[in-house]
Order: sequence, then structure tokens, then C-alpha cells
Amino acid sequence: MEENTQTPAQQGGTQPTTGNAPAAPAQAEERQSQEREYPAMTMEDILASEAAQEHQNVSRGDIVDGTVVFIGQDGIAVDIGAKVEGVIPLNQLGDEPVTVEQAQEMYKPGDAIEAYVVRVDLPNSQIVLSKKRAEQDKGWRVLEKMQENDEAFEVDVLEKVRGGLVAQVEGIRAFLPASQVDTRRVNELDPFVGKPLQVKLIELNRKRNRVIISHRAIMEAEKAKAREATVGQLTPGSQFEGEVVEITDFGVFVNLGGIDGLVHRSELTFGRFNHPRDVVKVGDKVKVQVIDVDEGRERINLSMKALTQDPWEGAVDRYSIGQKVKGKVTNLTNFGAFIELEPGLEGLVHVSEMSWTKRVRHPNEVMKEGDEVEAVILRIDPKERRISLGIRQTTDDPWSALPDRYPPGTPVKGKITGMTDFGVFMEIEEGIEGLIHISELDLNRVNNPADLFKKGDEIEAMILNIDPVEQRASLSRRRFLGGGPAPQQGGQGGNRDYVSQGGGARSDRYSSGGGGGQRGGRGGGRQGGADYNYNAKDAQQGGKISTKLGDVYADLFAQFGLGNDKKDEKTEE
Repeated sequence: MEENTQTPAQQGGTQPTTGNAPAAPAQAEERQSQEREYPAMTMEDILASEAAQEHQNVSRGDIVDGTVVFIGQDGIAVDIGAKVEGVIPLNQLGDEPVTVEQAQEMYKPGDAIEAYVVRVDLPNSQIVLSKKRAEQDKGWRVLEKMQENDEAFEVDVLEKVRGGLVAQVEGIRAFLPASQVDTRRVNELDPFVGKPLQVKLIELNRKRNRVIISHRAIMEAEKAKAREATVGQLTPGSQFEGEVVEITDFGVFVNLGGIDGLVHRSELTFGRFNHPRDVVKVGDKVKVQVIDVDEGRERINLSMKALTQDPWEGAVDRYSIGQKVKGKVTNLTNFGAFIELEPGLEGLVHVSEMSWTKRVRHPNEVMKEGDEVEAVILRIDPKERRISLGIRQTTDDPWSALPDRYPPGTPVKGKITGMTDFGVFMEIEEGIEGLIHISELDLNRVNNPADLFKKGDEIEAMILNIDPVEQRASLSRRRFLGGGPAPQQGGQGGNRDYVSQGGGARSDRYSSGGGGGQRGGRGGGRQGGADYNYNAKDAQQGGKISTKLGDVYADLFAQFGLGNDKKDEKTEE
């Protein structure tokens, strides 16, 4: 009987293999598993798959978003949707190159990243990217927007370079010229390094990679606003508190709020100073008063000392004639020294009031600037704002004791210190001189003292008379040689008194002593004080008796025999 059953092969199965029959079910199960993993695809499925995997076209200069795939020695591989992956070299991740380890700490596979397409070379399967340039591109766009809106922004100054400073704005280096740091010239830029600064863009050129910023533009804008508010208040007499912004040789500029005014050096203080920087420094807050305003020339004159008390107010109450005071030497001139008694209050010590005996030609022989000295007030003139001082008055007058040490008839020995046509000057002791009149030089008549003596010769003479008030001494060499009676102490005794005739001091005609002034301090005490005259005229003028009249009488007496000596001889006979 014929069987109607079919073999597994006829039923669409596989031909059983020889051997163990149970292997057939295992092969069937494997075939079914393969069919599940790899289903059959139609042409439509293939085209749809190609469309879904369409690669992105990239070009140089594009900014693309990608995903980090791998970090290696060559850089960071980034999937940007192109046929090949792009690579960001390690030196293009930031301003400073980084190592592989640093890059691995910064990014992980799967991180999103934005990059700039530097180069596209698909035939060689190469796309070069840059993270740094992507940030710069973004920064340029931000800067362009800032420039359009004229915005101010803050930057950190990185370093000082030739001609200015360098800062970084949105990852882009910007240059701040020295002329744009402040409204005034800035010579020292180091203090600005490492500090934030408000700036504005004044030039932006992407092609030349040029960014120039300015802090001055902001200051000028703020100054213009403050100026409008300040100008309306600028009237003579109005007071302001401002900041010292500049110091020059002739004064100080003070910012009043958007506008600067000048405090001339004469309006800084009542005290004496060498340079305005000795009074104030840049940055100081000072109070000033408006003197006048020149709107056409935009000049404002200010005063600081107008808001301080004048030291001359009440000076007469604080100081009196004869009072001993201490002060500091502030200035030396040919005619004397200025002594500061208190800030803004000075007195003058004339050269004739510096020593009783020494002839002072210049104050620097006695003192120097900065010395602390003691003096006596000789005169106060509040109207002329002058005080006359004397230093020699702080010590005893050596002339006051001379009459006791050298009574009339005392022989003395000394050098000739000067010669004139009416006699010679002889040094009695250091700094003190007396006059030997021409009629008392020798036993015989002398027409010219230079015929017998010269300066520096040592001679002997006799004291005739000493006037400590006028600080004059009269001597006689003729009497010392025995020509006539010796003078008597306690009176004139018939002797010629050349002191009373003015013959005991050098007149203005005397030139051997180096000038027409008094010598050795003689006559310096006749006035209440030195004439406070800055032309350095002689302090003793007005108290001096001319020697000319005494010379004439003495010569006449000698020529006609009318002197007292003749009368004395007749009396003895």
C-alpha cells in the first residue's frame, strides 16, 4: 500500500542528514534565529536608510556642534555629522596648549562641544576643527553688537606693553593705548595691570584682528555730565571740595566735578615752600574757593589759602619788639635770611644784624637753610607784613665793655685792616676796629696814608676815645710816639675826639673793605631794627654821621695850628 506522507524536504524543510536524527531540529532552530536577526530588506528599505544617514556638508569657517568621540594624542575626535569625524588639536582647545591628561579631564566621550571648521579635506578623510577659534568667533559677534549699541563693559588688564596696555574681551586680545587710559597724560602704567577697568570700543577690525578700547571715552562722557552740573555753580566766592589731579611748577589743578580749576602757587598757602608738591599730592581732597571764572577761555582760578586764617591776623598781639623767638631758616639772599616763626609768618635778619664784630658778606657764612635759630624782634610792620629780626641781639654787645677794657690812653697793637684818604683802620681785637685819623698817623704831617703804610702792616697806637653806642673807636699813633699829651680818662682833656666828628667809622667812600657798607657791625644798633628793604640797602642809613665834616675840621686845625695841642703847649710854658 502506497503511503501519502511527505518527507520533511518535500514539506519545505531541510534534508535530514545521515547519522543521528535529532540534529535536524537544532539546525531548524538556528535558521529561525538568523532570520530574526537579519530580516530581509527591500529596495525601499535601503533607500530610506540611505536618506536617514545623509551626511552633513561642512565648509571652512563654519561653526558646528558635535559630540566628543575619542581623546587621543592627536587631539579630540568629534562627530559633527560629516562623512568623517573632525579632530580638534590639543593646542586649539584654548589660549594655552594642554596635555592629553588635561584634555581628558576637561572632556569625556559623549560631551557636546562647539567648534570652528579650520580645514575640510574629505578625499584624505580629514577635517580640522578649533575650539579656541569658535570662542573667538562668538566673541567677535558679541563685540560687534557692543559696538553697535555703544556699550561700556569691564575688562581685566593683563599686561603692559609698549605704548599701552593689553586686556582680553570675550577671549580676544584688545589694546588700550596709553593716551586712552585717562583724560590726562599717564606716565606710569604699572598700577593698572591686574585691575578691572571700564572701557568702550573705539575700533573693531576683524580682518586685521584689531581691537582698540578706551577708558578715556568713558571718563570724558562722565566728565561732560558732571561739568553741566558744576558750571552753573561756579561764581566768585563759591566753595568746593575737589581732588588734586595734577601738580605743576606754577600751581595745582583741582577737579571740581567734570571741570578742572587752577590753584596758583601763590594761592596754595601762606607758608613758604619750594614746590607745590611740598604742599599737596595727587589724589588729595582739598577745599577751594573760586576767585574768578573765564568762561570764554574755560579757565577757573581757585584759592586754598583764602579758606585758612591769615597768620598776620593778631601777629602784633602774639609778638612784641624785643621778644626772643625761634624759627627755621627758609631762604637766604644776598642781603639777609628769612626766618619762619610760624607757617606763613616770616621775619628778615639783615646781614648787618647777624654779628656784633664779624663783617658778614653773605648769610651763608653764619647759617644755612633748614637751621633752627634764635633771634630778637626788632620791628613789626603789620601793614607791610614785615618783621625785622636780629641774631646778634641774642648775645652781649662786646662794644659795651670796651670802654672799661680800653680807657683813653691805653696802648694797643694791631694790623691795618683798611685804608682811606682820611686815615687808616686798625684792628683793636678780633672783629673790632678803630680809626687813626690822618692827622694822628705820625709826628710829621702826612698827606697820603699810603705813603707810610699798607694794608696788613702791624702798628701800635693809643686809644683816644670809644663810643659804645655808635660803636666807633678813635686812636692816635702820633700820641703813642710822644707827639702830644696822652688823653685823660673821664673827659676829652683837650684831645681831638674824632668819634664825635664821625671819624670812627668807615664812610661810603671807603672802598678797601669790599663795599660801602658798615664794617664789623659798627653802628648796627643805632636803629630799632634793620630797614626791611629787599633791595639790601644799608641797614644803618639814617643813624650814621658823615665823616666828611670831621675830616675838614681836623685838617684845618692841623694846618693852621688851631688844635688843642698848641694850647696845651702854651699852657705848659
